Amino acid sequence: MRFFDKCTRFVQEVDNNPSALTEVDKFKEGPEMRRVQEKITDRLRVPYCLITHDMTEAAVYACAYEFAINAVNSPWCQLFDEDDAKVMEYASDLREFWKRGYGHDINSKSSCILFHDVFSQLDKAANEIKSGQQVTEAVTVQVGHAETLLPLLTLLGFFKDSEALTSTNYATQTERSFRTSHMLPYAANLVLVLYDCGGSDLRLQPLLNEKPVAFSGLTGQQASMPLYQDVKEHYRELLHGCDFETECQLFKHPAEV
Repeated sequence: MRFFDKCTRFVQEVDNNPSALTEVDKFKEGPEMRRVQEKITDRLRVPYCLITHDMTEAAVYACAYEFAINAVNSPWCQLFDEDDAKVMEYASDLREFWKRGYGHDINSKSSCILFHDVFSQLDKAANEIKSGQQVTEAVTVQVGHAETLLPLLTLLGFFKDSEALTSTNYATQTERSFRTSHMLPYAANLVLVLYDCGGSDLRLQPLLNEKPVAFSGLTGQQASMPLYQDVKEHYRELLHGCDFETECQLFKHPAEV
């Protein structure tokens, strides 16, 4: 489930490439983040030069973890107001967008192997239902982490905004769909439920964190529970392509061939 570690192109072009997160670095130095750090220095009454972005981020995480795990509104939380929290949330979303999401094509393509495995399991169940057999595996469970789930959600097209998240469009992204606090909370999970509606009428319902979501690109009243065949047609190019080994190869220069 850590397919990204085995994807050479992702490792070289994104994971080990500082320039892949240029937009994140620019935002850290931008006006929104500077205001957050200035407000912290005012509250603590310390010189501005003593408060770095890493310290600011660590304080946010300390606040969030204590609240989430122990339901404690810790002193760390007093360093931020609601506007500060929104800026820090955007900084986190921006990093995930460029590191695991839509920022680079290989981010999602690194999950091709998981994508094919999911549909292989669904196809097996669908074929058994259509042939009148008992489904041999009623439930298939695979466990990973946020960095496993986000590339797959991206490959499936969930939570894609009309504009990319950048260092300069914070103000226009307040209503963005790509919000990792909603997509990837603690114990985040994606469930794909195959329904037998009689005959060959199989339907597929996606649920993210126990809540129904609609497949991107499928419209109408049945978007949240479309025919399984329509889902496969929607992802036809990925199902017939998206080869993990091919996608994860590093492109060679002519002199290296």
